[in-house]
Order: sequence, then structure tokens, then C-alpha cells
Amino acid sequence: MAEIVTRENFVEAETAHYFREQLAKAPVNQYFHNREPVNVDTQIIIRSNVDLIYSYAVVDVTEEATFTVAPSQEYQIAQIIDENHYVVGVVYPGEMLTVRNADLSAGNHVYVAGRTATAGGLRTAQQLQDARRITATTSNPYRGRDFDGETRKSVGAELETHAAEADFAKAFGTPDTTDPYQHLLGARLGWGGLPPGHAQYFQAMTTSTGADVWTFDVPPLDYGHNGYFSVIKYDDMGWLDVERPGLSDRELVRNEDGTISIWFGDDRVSDRPNVIRATEGQKFYYGVRLYRPLDVEQTRRYIDGLRSAPITPVTD
Repeated sequence: MAEIVTRENFVEAETAHYFREQLAKAPVNQYFHNREPVNVDTQIIIRSNVDLIYSYAVVDVTEEATFTVAPSQEYQIAQIIDENHYVVGVVYPGEMLTVRNADLSAGNHVYVAGRTATAGGLRTAQQLQDARRITATTSNPYRGRDFDGETRKSVGAELETHAAEADFAKAFGTPDTTDPYQHLLGARLGWGGLPPGHAQYFQAMTTSTGADVWTFDVPPLDYGHNGYFSVIKYDDMGWLDVERPGLSDRELVRNEDGTISIWFGDDRVSDRPNVIRATEGQKFYYGVRLYRPLDVEQTRRYIDGLRSAPITPVTD
């Protein structure tokens, strides 16, 4: 009989859901590659990005498995997540990582969330996907607990109402580096998120006037080692809802003073640079993802600055 989902077991239930969705696409220890960037119709993970292509796998580490990412100039990683949604490790270009059962907080399997940026061209990104490697000693099937789908969804919907309380810097990582409540929120609001030393996230919610602008400084990241940032918009449940919901740093037009302005709205702002469509009266999330911070605390201060620079209606 399926187990009823509550706040107490939601993190494991949500993680089991993603494990099983992946295993419907590829068997244990094998990648499934999304060859095209995620869009409204193909998204499977809440708050996906759109200037990356994703590679996913569920891997048996009853003994051990090694994960390898090929060298590249483009940003790419393999993020290893255990059955409690804790991050076991992150592998960057030209690196490999061996994960053993003792490294996990629970279970015998891990989820690999692979990201490959498309800034160097889609064909290059696809070749880098093909160069990813998993070498596992065992290939036991995943047998996670059976959770009730309806109560999982209802608990998730209730957690969405607490999005304003989320602090992603405390949501993703290990049992020692995360806060239990933030870890719970993170499992719903951004499953598969990276720890703050690898990425940081800012999000806020607003209601569109049909012509709004958000201006901010270029973030301090390790651009010499694949660092980059992207701006994105989601609907009020955290899903992509327009054809072009995100913009990455290489395509963003800078203002004369070096800042960046993002325009959210309808035809009233269509002649501006850096436009993401929004409908008057629509409630939506907007935010920025910051990959490879130079310094964790510096990036946190930068995010604090974003909080004091909200979207504003266009007055001219």
C-alpha cells in the first residue's frame, strides 16, 4: 500500500518521484540525454533552466560508481544527489568522482543531474553529453518506498505557498550544511538545486503590469572557469510558461553604465532589449541563477542587493 505523504517524508517522496521518472527513460547506470533545451512542453523538473541541456541517470552505488565529465570551455557539471535529496558531490569539466555507499545519507542509489551549457553551440553541447561516463560496480534495481501521488502533490502545493520564506543557500547541500526547513522547501521549490559554493539563486514574485523593468549589476562570478549567470521567469507554480522564458549572460544587452535591464511585459515593451513576455495581471516568479561564485559570502551580499532592487512598472 502506498505511503501517505506528509511534510515529514515529503523530501524522500519527491526524490523517489524523480528517480522513477528517470528510470522510465533509461535503466540503472545509464544516462538519458535531453538533446534540446528544455521548454514548456518538455520540462520534467520544476524551475528548469533553458540555456542548458540536461543529462539524467539513476546509478547504483551499493559498492561504488565513478562519474567523469570531459574537459570543456563550456559550463558543465554532474551533480550527484542521494535518496534524501542531499548533494553527495559535483563534478566539473576534466574531473572524475568516485562515490561509495558510505557517502550517502540513505539508500543505495543516486540521481545524476548533468547540465551542459549551450553557449558554444548545440552540437558541441551534445558531443559533451556523449562524452560523459558512468562506471558502476553493481547494477541493482532501485526499490525506493512507494509513496501516494495525490498526497505528495497536495503537500507540494502547500509548500509552494511558503516560497517567500525560501533561502536556497540553506536548502541544497549535505545534512551538515542545510537547514531542515529550507531543505524541505528546496525539495519542492527547486529540486536538484546546487549548494551555495557551486551556485546561488535569487527569486522573487511579482504581479505584472504588462510593462515592468528589472535593473541590476553584473554578478561577481568565476568567469575564467566556466562561470555564468542566467535570468528566468516561471509561472506562480514554478513552471516555464512562455516560449522564451530565460536569457543567459552572453546574450544579455548591457546598459551604457554596465548594468543589465530585463523587461517583463507585453507589446508595450517588445521593442526593448532583454524582453521576457508577461501578461498584465499575471503573478509570476522571476530570478537569476549564479553559477560558480568566486566567493560564497560575496555572492550572498550580491543577492541581498537584488532584493533591494525589485521590478518596477515602466513609467515612460
